[in-house]
Amino acid sequence: MLLAVGGAVLVVTLVLFAVHAFRGNPALAPSMQLALRAGFVALLIGLASGAAMIVRGVIEVNSGQQHLAYAVGGFLKPVHGVSLHGILVLPALAWLSARTHWSEERRTRLVALGACAYGVAICGALALSLVG
Repeated sequence: MLLAVGGAVLVVTLVLFAVHAFRGNPALAPSMQLALRAGFVALLIGLASGAAMIVRGVIEVNSGQQHLAYAVGGFLKPVHGVSLHGILVLPALAWLSARTHWSEERRTRLVALGACAYGVAICGALALSLVG
């Protein structure tokens, strides 16, 4: 029960942070705003895939197949692992690009390209999870 409460607090907190990121902050550069928004989308995908794995595992345990829960419960591990790191990778890309002499427009395009590439990586991990 305590684990479920902790998980709920974590989900509510991260969703509130994501909502705040989408409200925008005029003090942040557009490239960083884009990175934070895309990173939080990736993070929410990670939370959803984690929740799906937990639900599947609990279903197996409740049906008396605890050993099967460990075998099939983690079927979304690749997409879960890849997507959870988006909140770190994309803002890091924006931060690093801000240390260059590039224009803000160029930095924003770089972050957009990084976000698209990260989306492709998440889709690839999802395909791997579903196929394998």
